[in-house]
Amino acid sequence: MKKTITKILAAMLAVLMMASLVACAKKPDEELEINVYLLNGTTALGASKMIADAKADSDSMNYNFQTFAAADAITGAIVSGEADIAALPTNVAAKLYKNSEGKLQLLALNTLGVLHLLQNGGDEIDELADLKGRTIYLPGAGSNPEFITAALLESAGLKVGDDVILDTTSFNSPDALATAIASGVADLAVLPEPKVTVTMMNNANITKAIDFSAEWEKLNGENTLVQGCLVVNTAFAEEHPAEVKKFLEDYTASVEYIKEGSDDAIQMIVDAGILPKAPIAKKALPSCNLCSITGADMEPLMKVFYEKLYAYNPASVGAVPDADFYYVAK
Repeated sequence: MKKTITKILAAMLAVLMMASLVACAKKPDEELEINVYLLNGTTALGASKMIADAKADSDSMNYNFQTFAAADAITGAIVSGEADIAALPTNVAAKLYKNSEGKLQLLALNTLGVLHLLQNGGDEIDELADLKGRTIYLPGAGSNPEFITAALLESAGLKVGDDVILDTTSFNSPDALATAIASGVADLAVLPEPKVTVTMMNNANITKAIDFSAEWEKLNGENTLVQGCLVVNTAFAEEHPAEVKKFLEDYTASVEYIKEGSDDAIQMIVDAGILPKAPIAKKALPSCNLCSITGADMEPLMKVFYEKLYAYNPASVGAVPDADFYYVAK
């Protein structure tokens, strides 16, 4: 009888020890440096509280945030592993996944649709059909704004290049295009928030002609226009699942805090260097469509987006990503 009790106690102790080991294995390493590369703009907004906490050394993890002006500065770093997590436009993430043969995964959707067609003078534009015979200026070629605009025009029965001209070469950045429409050099321009708010604050004659998010969702469903995302280096995610889980928890909490738009949250955005002034940040924030959509919820939304862009122009995303593209914690 004593031997039986001893065996039972030993078995129970073994189970408890195993449970303890599993719990320890799942605890994130607070000393591990996690390099997070962000794009200066809406895709970085949601991380503003995390950036503030990291600067104040009040967070529980060792996050190292760096912000860049262009995606080109980030793409090589996330593939090589120099960056562990990065913010990118959604079409760039898909192309990079294909070209790198899976060296990154989609970690979170962080920015829904933020594109608007702005107008400065000329005949009033109320709907996509009114754009026939017009030239629309976009901030550079090969970007989400170009492909989204073209797909919407085609859906309205307008042939790009014939019925509507898309000029992607005259102004190669959002800043340059914002200056052009504010000064009257361009009369129709597609810009994202927060550039929309900044441009309209600089010139009261500029109006929002068409909300591209609303137009897209009429055709394709709610939350299917997704412009910004976070990606994770695949090897890093495989080696550090507990740290990735903690990052997602912290990031989601940061997004929710920033979305509330308190004075403290607005100051965090400015202090992070993402937007230059508090009045601009406060006015633009509600239109920036911040989100934190993760796990299995990502694929249904992104599949619609990628399929629509790929159908218009395969070069826009390279290929519609397979299921392995989406990071889902196991």
